[in-house]
Amino acid sequence: MSDTRYQRIDLHTHSTASDGKLSPTELVQLAHQQEVQMLALTDHDTTAGLNEAKGVATSLGMALVNGCELSVAWKKIPLHMVALGFDDDCSVMAKWTQHNQTVRLERGRQIADLLKKKGLPDLFDKAVEEAGESQLGRPHFAKVMIREGIVKDMNKAFDHYLGNKKLGQIRDVWPQLEEIMPELAAANCELVLAHPKRYPLTVTKLKAIMQDFKALGGDAIEVASGNERPDYVRFLERLSRDFEFKASAGSDFHGPFGPWTQVGRFTQVHEQEISPIWYQWQV
Repeated sequence: MSDTRYQRIDLHTHSTASDGKLSPTELVQLAHQQEVQMLALTDHDTTAGLNEAKGVATSLGMALVNGCELSVAWKKIPLHMVALGFDDDCSVMAKWTQHNQTVRLERGRQIADLLKKKGLPDLFDKAVEEAGESQLGRPHFAKVMIREGIVKDMNKAFDHYLGNKKLGQIRDVWPQLEEIMPELAAANCELVLAHPKRYPLTVTKLKAIMQDFKALGGDAIEVASGNERPDYVRFLERLSRDFEFKASAGSDFHGPFGPWTQVGRFTQVHEQEISPIWYQWQV
């Protein structure tokens, strides 16, 4: 593992079960081509792709770690939490993924109603159709808006209608950390704070989140997530030591959009200076 930019592990990826571009089978096959030996499929608020992914991984001699990226909140600030290593039949995971799926549909209806108040037609049914088998989300509304000629591109859709500031309180829908974390921790899930440097937070707030995350049963933080700045990774490595967290890493792969977003690829981590969470699953 001398070049950890092309690490043999990837503990943060997405498939068509949520908002990824590749099916679970295609994702695992691509990871195998990229010489990834241990992969976690961490779709948003669903475990629907895990059985398919696991079957393919087994046939290719790869380790597949059960995973899910859950939408959560800390003091009404939306965050993402990756749960890893849970049992196939984990009832607590099933409870919270079902809860968040219901929330996603309700939020989609709220988004459609808000857009109607801004003078747009009711886009809910078309957005649901656009989502197909994947989860309804803001990108589906954006694609419908482009197709309907309301905006030119995704950036305009989010700038004018779908950005966080435009949606306001609609964001305040996810379970708070104190609601969800103790149950998942008791069910032997490894709980990882996803991509900590992507949230628009001061260092003071980020450390406060980490303090609460640790107290509620959190195990790790992602020190590298995709093509992050090396100084961010060094900063997160230090925080993982300061808070005595394990360290996780992954590409946050959603699709083959360019060489910088390849599965298995993320900014180099200093493995000897952290406590890698993946060691516990290596044989």
